[in-house]
Amino acid sequence: MEKNKKSQIIDFFDNVKVMGANFSEGHIGDEDFSLINSKVIHPEHTLPYSTPLFYTTFYSIGVVIDAHGSILVDKMPFATKPGMLFINKPGEPQQLTWETMNETYGLCFTENFLSKYAGISIYKTFPFLLFERHVPLQNTVEFQQELKKIILQINTELRRESPLKKKILANLLTRFLLKIKQEFWEGYKINTPQTRNPDIVKDFKQNLEYHYDQLQKGKVNQILYIKDYAEMQHLHENYLSKVLKEKTGKTGSQLIAEKTLGVAKSLIKDSRLSVKEIAYILGFSYISYFNIFFKKHTGQTPGSYRKKSLY
Repeated sequence: MEKNKKSQIIDFFDNVKVMGANFSEGHIGDEDFSLINSKVIHPEHTLPYSTPLFYTTFYSIGVVIDAHGSILVDKMPFATKPGMLFINKPGEPQQLTWETMNETYGLCFTENFLSKYAGISIYKTFPFLLFERHVPLQNTVEFQQELKKIILQINTELRRESPLKKKILANLLTRFLLKIKQEFWEGYKINTPQTRNPDIVKDFKQNLEYHYDQLQKGKVNQILYIKDYAEMQHLHENYLSKVLKEKTGKTGSQLIAEKTLGVAKSLIKDSRLSVKEIAYILGFSYISYFNIFFKKHTGQTPGSYRKKSLY
């Protein structure tokens, strides 16, 4: 029963191919960054329309200017109506339903895109993307027009051919996110040990992000396991594992492996680093261990993945 239930949730990138799909004018960009114009993808004669239940490997932000429907995020249903802003994290089960559609835009981006082309760390600059559970945000007409202005600039740049294209797009995305931060999360601070949030999952994810931030900076060079994260929260590792499984549907080891893999993919795309250096950065004692880990989770060696990502 459980197996059938899981099979109904599909990976929107790997299976439905929304990122990089051929939606002509309705979806432009690539797997790192793209813009969706829902009006073009969902003309009136195709409505109402519901997506299958899916999850993504990227962040997505929806700006609803004039549309109606609903969205299901991590089993929580919300009505969709004009003036709403939706922010969704990678891995959150989602389902979209459109009843009417006049004007709605979506931005899809990866952490690697911001890091590589704008030099932005989500952990440092936009921590609310990582640590908050986002309910729909209601906007003023004025604020929506500010966001729309940036979206139209992004649309223009996506259609241009320029060696600086991705850097320009990354900086426009940064402006877009800074506007949202200023409007809703000005003064937002990451919890310190002195101001800990009792949310165990939130603290675990924060510790996880912090550790990988330190790994990439070379300030630490060892892999942490679930028992290490449990100790940080003064919990027994079995209890932490149980809570994570209940709240996320994944074990602590799976969440750690996913983060390791995500960072590994990002580093492999940087041709300045050898695979051996990347293995060391991520705390693997031997390059062979890293190769086994990477192939187990991707079906490719790090070298093969690098070749495909660079060409």
